[in-house]
This record gives sequence, C-alpha cells and structure tokens, in this order.
Amino acid sequence: MTRPGWELRVAAAGYASRGIPVLPLHYPLAHRRALQPVVGDLQLAVERTDCSCRDPDCGQPGKHPLGSLVPHGVKDATTNRARVLAWWSRHPRANIGLATGHRFDVLDVDGPGGEQAIRELASTHGLQSSGPLVRTGGGGWHYYLAPTGLGNVHPQGLEHVDWRGRGGYVVAPPSRHASGHPYQWIPGRTLEVSPGEIPALLRSRLERRSPQRSPGPMELAATGADQGDRYARAALAEELTRVATAPVGHRNRQLWEATRNLYNLVATGALDHREVDHELLAAAERCGLLEQEPRQTHRTLASGRQVGLTHPGRPRQPTSPEHTHPSPPARAASERTKEGR
Repeated sequence: MTRPGWELRVAAAGYASRGIPVLPLHYPLAHRRALQPVVGDLQLAVERTDCSCRDPDCGQPGKHPLGSLVPHGVKDATTNRARVLAWWSRHPRANIGLATGHRFDVLDVDGPGGEQAIRELASTHGLQSSGPLVRTGGGGWHYYLAPTGLGNVHPQGLEHVDWRGRGGYVVAPPSRHASGHPYQWIPGRTLEVSPGEIPALLRSRLERRSPQRSPGPMELAATGADQGDRYARAALAEELTRVATAPVGHRNRQLWEATRNLYNLVATGALDHREVDHELLAAAERCGLLEQEPRQTHRTLASGRQVGLTHPGRPRQPTSPEHTHPSPPARAASERTKEGR
C-alpha cells in the first residue's frame, strides 16, 4: 500500500473510532495532458483530471460515494472500524466522506465567492468561529459546528455557501480534490476542538428556507376540464405520488415509468409538457433522487420523455408498476450508488 493510501486508511479508521459515520468516495485520478482544438489546426495542451468513476462527464470528481462499496451512498456510512479498514484495503486511494448530522453539521463555503459572503456576514454582525476548520482542496472552507437537526439547505442570501446536516456528508482530510490539492485541518482547529454552536443569525437564515414536504399524495389544482382531461389530471397526480413515495432501489425505474406514461399523454395534447417537467422534477426531489443523483435523474427523464412522445395516447394499463415496461436507460456502474443496482 502506498503512503497516501496508508494515510487515507488510517484516517478513515480514526474517524470511525471517534463515532463519526464514514463512507468511501471516488477519488481523482492523476492529472494528464490532453490536446484540445482551438482554431483550425491549432491545438492547446490542457490539464485534465478524471474521476475514478470513469465517467468523462462526472460533475463531482472525487466527491461522490463509491457505489461498489456503498450502494446506498451516505445511508451506508458506518462507525464499524473493521468494515472501514476493509473498504480502504480494497480501495486504498478512496477519498473519505464523513456523514453530517450526527456528531456535527458543516458550513460548506465554496471558493472565493463563498469566502467573501461569509467574511461580509461575519464583519457586519461580529461573528466568530473557533471550532474545527478544514481548508478544502478547492480553496474553500468547512466549518464544523454542533448538530442542529436541520437537513441540507442553502442559507438565505449567502451565495456559494451550503449547510450539510442530516442526510449529508463532506469530504474529509487527507482526501484529495480534483485540483490535486489535499483537504487539510487548520492547526489547532482539528476534531480535538469541540464544534461550536451555530450563530443565531446563521440559523435564522437556514430556517427561513421553505421546509421540504414529507412524501405524500401530490395535489394538483382542479380545473373545469372534460372527462379526457380529468383522466389526464388524475394520471398526473397518481404518477407524481408514486415517484415521490418510491423507496430506495426503485426510484429510478419509477421515475422513468412515470415520465414515459405522462409523455404518452403530452403527445396527445392532454397535458402540458412544461407542467409535467416541473412536477416530475419536484417529485424526484421529494424522494431524494434529484439531490442524490442529479445527472442520472435528468438522463432518466430524457429517456422516458423520448419513449413517451413516440407513443401518443393513454398508457396501456393505468400506470401500474407491476406491468412489464421497456427498461429505463442503462446506468454505469458508477451511477448505481443510491439505487442499489
């Protein structure tokens, strides 16, 4: 095992020993130079970083759960030291994710924009921080604070700043960022220091956000429509409810089937495609799929939309998932992190 791999393994086991749920994340691969065409035959050599998931379009290199080990993402995070050691024995270069909302929450300040927003807030209101603090590999900051019971939200009025609470996680030192730089604890601000309480001003900005509704029947505005339109409205409400309440392991398929069925109706003019798109995204957000797998969610929507539009009319059966349907788009191994496939 290389020294970086050994350091990651020891650190991950150390976090677990502190009672912090740990999960393995994908990691950035070595930088490599590639030629990119600029004008005509002129080519420019650029640095490129790949993610270990091998997806050339990965939007979170080195930051998303390693699905072969944790198929349900952060839900599989554990404090079991033996399991953690086994994970890093199999993937010694895996970055380290720490589940938030248990021992601490984290204020995630992203790059210069987020740093400026926090500086202005702190200077205006006299805010101070003394708890654990990490300098991220991307030039941002992770402020570790006492758990609040809040979920993952965006503080009102603070650009490039996010709150990681229940259901979230952060990348922890000595993981490496796609830039090649490591995440580092600030001296004297490690986990040996107790997380501080969240300032009342910041908490108020978090709690002003509209609370996420619990999954339940989706309600749509009533219309004075004819029987055909009433069928379409009922089908829309039914499909949205099924997506919003779909259990982990079935969410992607349910979203694809709902999209296909509803676009059967869009193709006849019974439903407006703008409303269907908006409501499907809202339902995917309610079941957690949009937040956890945004790229795959949009691919599923695009595939279901394409199939649905080619077959105008009512679905052959009233949207029952027990019936056999064409399969949703194939998912790469790196994209199975939340649905357990």
